[in-house]
Amino acid sequence: MLSYKKVVIDIHSLIKKGTAAVLCAGVILSAICASVGLTRRNDRVFEPRMTAPEYTNCYYYEENVFYNSGFGMPNCTAYAWGRVYEMLKTKPRLSTGNARDWYGYNKANRIYPYGNTPKLGAVACFDNEYGGHVAVVEEIDGDVITFSNSAYNGERFYLTYSDIYEKNPGQSGWEFQGYIYPSDFVSNNKRLGALRRISAADGLNFREYAGINADIIDVIPDGSDIYITTFFKENGYTWGKAYYDGNVGYCVIDYTSSV
Repeated sequence: MLSYKKVVIDIHSLIKKGTAAVLCAGVILSAICASVGLTRRNDRVFEPRMTAPEYTNCYYYEENVFYNSGFGMPNCTAYAWGRVYEMLKTKPRLSTGNARDWYGYNKANRIYPYGNTPKLGAVACFDNEYGGHVAVVEEIDGDVITFSNSAYNGERFYLTYSDIYEKNPGQSGWEFQGYIYPSDFVSNNKRLGALRRISAADGLNFREYAGINADIIDVIPDGSDIYITTFFKENGYTWGKAYYDGNVGYCVIDYTSSV
């Protein structure tokens, strides 16, 4: 494998040979950056769904694998598959089996990231006596998560809610397996995320990553409002991925309050 230093030297020599070489160098550099993890991940703007999709919506009907197999909505798998398709604008690589199989299938095949932290656009997976259930995170507002759902032989579309710290955010008797993260999403509307107000007399440290030893990007003044998209526990604190003054960073939300 070529070293990064060697590739840079070779590219410099190519640049001297003209425009075509420059273009070739750009392609090579892009490939190398991807291989060594230097590319930047682009967040997708998230648009929540709070109402039922129209019957003409191809993501849930005409181009939906469950619909075309005779298992269309009302059905949680048909809905969640279509919802992810709608968010990504490309057909998802999710399981086409029962809802209880989705989390294990994704994990075993290493398709999408997964975990236990609620995020916008995440697919929540459950096991139950009816073949399981899947739902989609549409909103995280303060300590409340809003899920969109459909139920086999039940409601075509409905919303459910859970406390963000609930370990099993489903109905009583359901086993929460975890979340599947089809992509990283951010909201362009503060109402759709968690708007928090700083409650720290000396201001709150805004850090490069979640950790008390992380570099401080800025100090957010007391009384300021910040927009948080992700919550999680780390080193005994509750951290939030936040957007402040045009920057992305992390802060301890134990020193904030709901707006």
